[in-house]
Amino acid sequence: MNKKQLGIIAGILLIVLVLLTIFLSIRERINQTEASLGPITGNLGTIQRIRLALQCSDNLKRFSEPVNPSNGRYLLEIESGEGVGSVIDKITDGLSADAEALRLYLIYTGADRQIKPGRYALSGSLTIPQITDLITAAGKSLVRFVFLSGMRLEEIAELIDSYGFSFSGSDFLDLAENYPAALHPAGLTSLEGYFVPGTYEMSRGISLEDFISNFMNVFRRRVQEPYETAFQANGLSLQQAVIMASMIAREAMSDSEYGKIASVFYNRIAAGMKFESDPTAQYAIGFDRNSNSWWKMPLTAADVSVYSPYNTYVVNGFPPGPICSPSAAIYEAVAHPEQTEYYYFRARCDNTPYHNFSRTYAEHVAYGCD
Repeated sequence: MNKKQLGIIAGILLIVLVLLTIFLSIRERINQTEASLGPITGNLGTIQRIRLALQCSDNLKRFSEPVNPSNGRYLLEIESGEGVGSVIDKITDGLSADAEALRLYLIYTGADRQIKPGRYALSGSLTIPQITDLITAAGKSLVRFVFLSGMRLEEIAELIDSYGFSFSGSDFLDLAENYPAALHPAGLTSLEGYFVPGTYEMSRGISLEDFISNFMNVFRRRVQEPYETAFQANGLSLQQAVIMASMIAREAMSDSEYGKIASVFYNRIAAGMKFESDPTAQYAIGFDRNSNSWWKMPLTAADVSVYSPYNTYVVNGFPPGPICSPSAAIYEAVAHPEQTEYYYFRARCDNTPYHNFSRTYAEHVAYGCD
């Protein structure tokens, strides 16, 4: 074999060695990608799969880090039938995320074909895989949970069943009526009255424990922290303030009367009078099958005479607990009531959402409807 032939063989061997080195390097990078992300999903050709795996290999660090820690909460809304490109644009615009890294991850995992319409709460502290999990997994989209002032726990439980959460209304009642005292804002075990009404956005997949914990945090932030000192200055414990607010929530039909009704209750406390609040008798009666309601109307003389520690027509002082969930505006009235000389109020006879207020019982009787 002459030198020329040896040179050719050596050249071939060198090319083979270079190709083998390149192959092993590519294989190693693909292995790293698959070890981190799993195998590629989707119907892609061999060359496309290799190219995608190599591109993802260059972005493994980006996949494992928060997309943009300096960005806060971003509400993403995905329309039905919206294209993956549009979704990527929204996420990258909202969070200043890396669009190319997000696109590669969605395609590699096959998530680009599994995106579900809905509203999602995102933040820059999430990683690309975490964002992907949110927008592709069932039950992760947000739902607007709405409940009104004046609802008791059983009514909130009925709402929960209509929203399709991961827990039932019965589960909610069990925990809300037997809550750990260490987690309760007032150190008690019943959460009646401690859910602040309003509109809340949350995931359908939220756990029962997180659902209730979030509401307790809202109560602390919107009621306990701003008003507890004022409640104490008015001579009320936190629990008594919630009880008074709950009675006002069922008595008042107009928010313009919150402060005035609060003044009546404070005046009655100072005079040693019973509250004599109709809603407490309604709460004591419970569900009324005739009206298919938890709040029987109208009340009879027998209804207001029924014995129950909750019926303030027959017991003096505060009932043992709240009777419903009051709004934050009612707590403001309990903390800072109007200053009046009224001891009585009753609904007007003109079908308006207002009451007549009286200083004396004689005036109160005179306002009765014929």
